[in-house]
Amino acid sequence: MLSVRHSWCCAFAVCMVLARCGTLAYACPKFVEFFADPVDVSDQEGEFVEIRLQPLDDVPEPHADSLVVQFEEKAPLQFAYPGGSRLVLVHDSLQCPPVEGVSCGMLGAVSLPNSRESVWRLSAGACLDSALLPKPKPGKSLQRVKETDEWTVSEPTPGEFNSFDELGIVAEPAVHDSLLLLVFSEIHHCPSEPEPEWVEVYNASAQSLSMRDFSFCGKKGAWSESGRDSVAPFETLVFTRDSALLREYLGFRDVRLVQYPMGYLNNTAGSISICRGEFVVDSVSWDKNTVKCPAGFNPMTGRSENTPGFQGHSKKGASRGETPFSYKISSRVLRLRKTPLRVYVESESSVSLRLLDSAGRPQWKFEVPSQSNAWWNVPLGSVTRVGVVYLSLSVGRYEQLVGILVRP
Repeated sequence: MLSVRHSWCCAFAVCMVLARCGTLAYACPKFVEFFADPVDVSDQEGEFVEIRLQPLDDVPEPHADSLVVQFEEKAPLQFAYPGGSRLVLVHDSLQCPPVEGVSCGMLGAVSLPNSRESVWRLSAGACLDSALLPKPKPGKSLQRVKETDEWTVSEPTPGEFNSFDELGIVAEPAVHDSLLLLVFSEIHHCPSEPEPEWVEVYNASAQSLSMRDFSFCGKKGAWSESGRDSVAPFETLVFTRDSALLREYLGFRDVRLVQYPMGYLNNTAGSISICRGEFVVDSVSWDKNTVKCPAGFNPMTGRSENTPGFQGHSKKGASRGETPFSYKISSRVLRLRKTPLRVYVESESSVSLRLLDSAGRPQWKFEVPSQSNAWWNVPLGSVTRVGVVYLSLSVGRYEQLVGILVRP
């Protein structure tokens, strides 16, 4: 088995050399994701194989009008070379991901093993690829790490570009990224008078998004006509047709309001969508059974909610984008100048560390590099006194504060 895999890998290396001699650096289709062991549905409903494609004309000579996939020694699966950027193999056409540019093929009788390693092969003209997969984990997919033969455990993303694991492979159109990154996180379609209607939008990514690119579908004018240029990383914006009145109703200034001619929302049954050009990025609908007026609701849970400008863990944006970093702290109770404070940060983005005094004034700042995954020393003893201080960790608009007690 290893010798077969070795020959396929050598052929693939030749294929990559051919690709680099052409106009594109990566002109061969490749396996990028396997989901073998779903936990919420049956294997037949949930498992899939995902292949990243290139346009047929970009595949190195000799061109092929078909793509062949083989699982170990099973009969090969042959498909007419698909259009678009992805081919997802499923058992039921109803499970085909509704993502633009994604084609689907049938796995037929092939079942992905969920308790052992497995070997897969792919060919299309001069292009060859192989995958030696480790034993999968329940509820997790295996995603390819860049151009290597390594696989990482992650959340399943059928038909979608994986911004980290595929980073550096292919820069797919940004519209696919925004599909997951810009989402509705709260809808208030029937508030009590005189509060105006409002919707909350969350940028669940570590990158800034231009307001010029987005609008509410069917409404005239881009969001940038409100006077704002961009949505900051992990920023929450509240859109309303009357920001002054909503500000007065809310009574506090921390919420970032955007005045936009969004019209009126139907109180009994309606919908609203975010568009990037003609492409729908996110959409929410409701009826009289969704929530009892005058309450607003969380689109992910469908439950009543009234937290303008705040993203809880249950919100749609937070659940899709998750948190931009994870961290550990050596201790939250320390002795001044005797016990060091160390913080471990794991993130795909750079993280800003700040030490704040009890009044929230900055005492120290440090930028943790992206993907450092290391412990960092915080000079607690030299900049603070006995009492309570705070450690701030932030990426864009996303911030977490941790209280630290400093003892004599």
